[in-house]
Amino acid sequence: MLTRVYQADAGQLLNQICQDLAGPVASMQAMAAAALADPQPGSRLRRRLEQIAEQAEWLASMIDDSTGTKGGEDGRASGNPSVNVVRIVNQAVTTCRLTWPGDLRVTAPAGPVLCALQPVALRRIVSNVLSNAIRAAGPSGVVTIEVKRSQGMTVLMVEDSGPGFGMIPQGYGIGLAEIARNVISCGGKLECSHGEHGGARISLWLP
Repeated sequence: MLTRVYQADAGQLLNQICQDLAGPVASMQAMAAAALADPQPGSRLRRRLEQIAEQAEWLASMIDDSTGTKGGEDGRASGNPSVNVVRIVNQAVTTCRLTWPGDLRVTAPAGPVLCALQPVALRRIVSNVLSNAIRAAGPSGVVTIEVKRSQGMTVLMVEDSGPGFGMIPQGYGIGLAEIARNVISCGGKLECSHGEHGGARISLWLP
């Protein structure tokens, strides 16, 4: 029985790692192709290379996290909150815009909004929620992201113009149950409701 449980846990971890790696690898390929095809190299080419470096750093962080060389097991950052949610969201949005043609909108305060999570845990949560919203909205849809502070917590709301809960095709991302588990393990909570665009609204309350 213990062997079966261990194998299930190992398989789940491997599945999570593969999901985490798929997005950055695809993004690095898209950014490299864009840089090579740029007819006017210069500042734009430099920005593409910076984005590739960011994705490589993200991959390295995920490897460190998966091997247990950094951070705690529950995804919380040690010490005082230091992870800027707005920065993580903007990085994820920049990556998505390279491969998704839909309308992606972000509303956030001008300054940083801090969160007491490890960067890898937060990026994993944001990427998965955003991936699900994009798949629901479709290539011509709308996805909005709002970052704000409320009741002493950081709130991240992701809304899509898709058909609603349970109506989107299965994809390679993880479901809401797994996302909720990750959020709760970090000391937060997840709320689901219907959004203004007709699709789903996912609200993440983060410590």
